[in-house]
Amino acid sequence: MTDAPSMPNIVLFMTDQLTASVLSSYGGRVCKTPNLDRLASRGVVFEKAYCPYPLCAPSRFAMMSGRLASRIGAWDNGAEFPASTPTFAHYLRARGYYTCISGKMHFVGPDQFHGFEERLTTEIYPSDFSWTPAPEERDASDRFGAGVSSVESVLDAGPMARTMQIDYDEDVIHHAVREVYARARSADTRPFMLTVSLTQPHDPYITTQAFWDLYEDTEIDAPRVPAIPLDQRDPHSRMLHSHYGQDKTDIDAHATARARRGYYGMISHIDAMFGRLMDALSDSGVSENTMVIFASDHGDMMGERGMWFKKTLFEPAIHVPLIIGGLGIAQRRVATPVSLLDLLPTLVDVSGAPEGTLCTPFDGQSLVPLLHGSSEHDAVMVEHLDGGTDAPRVMLRDGDLKLVLSSAYPTMLF
Repeated sequence: MTDAPSMPNIVLFMTDQLTASVLSSYGGRVCKTPNLDRLASRGVVFEKAYCPYPLCAPSRFAMMSGRLASRIGAWDNGAEFPASTPTFAHYLRARGYYTCISGKMHFVGPDQFHGFEERLTTEIYPSDFSWTPAPEERDASDRFGAGVSSVESVLDAGPMARTMQIDYDEDVIHHAVREVYARARSADTRPFMLTVSLTQPHDPYITTQAFWDLYEDTEIDAPRVPAIPLDQRDPHSRMLHSHYGQDKTDIDAHATARARRGYYGMISHIDAMFGRLMDALSDSGVSENTMVIFASDHGDMMGERGMWFKKTLFEPAIHVPLIIGGLGIAQRRVATPVSLLDLLPTLVDVSGAPEGTLCTPFDGQSLVPLLHGSSEHDAVMVEHLDGGTDAPRVMLRDGDLKLVLSSAYPTMLF
């Protein structure tokens, strides 16, 4: 990093359920993302970044607070994010930043800001406690239908003119772009922290006709690891097979290819929206003074091992993209395992906050030393206890070793 300003603008651009390996900057060969490729070519690509939890709300709450989900009681999508828990938005606002969010953060409960000064959109899903299953229910899928992952999301993949997710994301990016121009015209000289959070490429794997057609003459790759016979899978993977309804419907190669094509189409749509935001930063003259962070809350199995969606500790569900650019950051690739838990201390560090600013024990570490060329970092932890498992599970990643522990399932070492 060269001559970085003491309080730069910060843009955090988030997606939902985007596994890192499909992006060309992470070795993917099919997905078309020219704008993300440009960011990766000019910034730092964290090759082994992990989410804190393979589920939307707990992962986001942990990321925003810099604390493991177990420390803040965020077990599932029905968990309330305590208003008393400090977030990176609180810290940056205290530092003098204008903090603003456009899009989804899956806040549940009466506090819909959690340190952000302004919200440009509502949440896409209900923010009340209707996510919490009633006593007679196994889960909330009866009330949310396609909002909850199931085998139908794979079988129904394809093009569609409009969906709730497409409408929502285009509204999110419209407000975000407008906000960038508004800040450029404003007499308010405070640096800004803008979080832009889309709901794609979360299943169902449906994209617009234009982005579906983008892959018309493209050979869609099959999963790298073919389906493993059910009787040869680990016990938790067998449980998920039933949890997502795969025991009732066969997903063949044709359905898999269509789902992956829809997934790639959604990611290309994301890339186009990301490009619009980058153009707005450039047009308004603030790009040179802005750090841009691209990430996702968790990944998606996308047919690998014959599995889909999330709630597992295999790589496609927990390995997420994390790319940081701007502020003269030199292009490089970091092979050290890191976590989204590291974002809070990183943002506080980038803001120029004095040592001792953080007032609570945190589970993340600042990534600034890694941006400067260091390779030192603590082991990474991922947790999981939600529908689809009946006992807590933990993944530890240190260097090239990965350990999965649980009181109810066999220990796995990779």
